[in-house]
Amino acid sequence: MEIGELISDALRYPISDWQKLLILGVIVILSSISELAGMLGTMNSSVTLILVIVGLIFSIIVSGYMIRIIKASLANVAEIPAMDDWKEMFIDGFKADVVGIIYAIPAILIMIISIAAALSIIGSSSLSDPAVLLSLAAGAGIGGLIALLYMLIITPIIAMAITNMAYQDEFGAAFRFSEIMAKISEIGWGNLIIWYIVMIILFIILSIIGGLITGIFSIITPILGTLIFDLVVMPYIYMFISRSVALEYAG
Repeated sequence: MEIGELISDALRYPISDWQKLLILGVIVILSSISELAGMLGTMNSSVTLILVIVGLIFSIIVSGYMIRIIKASLANVAEIPAMDDWKEMFIDGFKADVVGIIYAIPAILIMIISIAAALSIIGSSSLSDPAVLLSLAAGAGIGGLIALLYMLIITPIIAMAITNMAYQDEFGAAFRFSEIMAKISEIGWGNLIIWYIVMIILFIILSIIGGLITGIFSIITPILGTLIFDLVVMPYIYMFISRSVALEYAG
């Protein structure tokens, strides 16, 4: 599938069923419930912990639904899949999130090492000293830049790995590197890079549009803007990305 046709399909996909888009939006809202509750006022630690756990569970379900969209798209199903079998979505989402974390381990280690190195150089110096804080920030900044570059490079490979896992319906398929590399070669590295760049550009555009929508509704109250963003903009982006990566994998 040509990149223009692929993107056109993926952009239309989320709005082909507004009901399912909004249902996913409600789940997205629940995944950020602790942040939303924090906007309403101070909470005690017990309530905060419960809401964080609830948010984490629904966040995993969101990831699981993205996997479901990928599976349906790979099976040439044009309709947005149903939001059912929550246990399956949770398991699939958990697997996808674990894959993402494992691939991100080098970036995490780079950040930890850079901060630890900065702290070791500082030694017993006071953290209230501006020069010390500047050194710590510089160390973390360098590590953060390297970690960011790594994630920028590895992200399209992670996308293909997770899609391969969804296609094979097997967790280990996300780490069969020869199989994943063969699939990328079949797609074409050039095509994958072009797709990735276009996706980044569209993600930025969609985020800006979402930010403007949020800003307009935030004039009434900040939490309303956040709710609208989570209800409509984020589920649209999730559906768009899921459909797009599946179509790119299918070639």
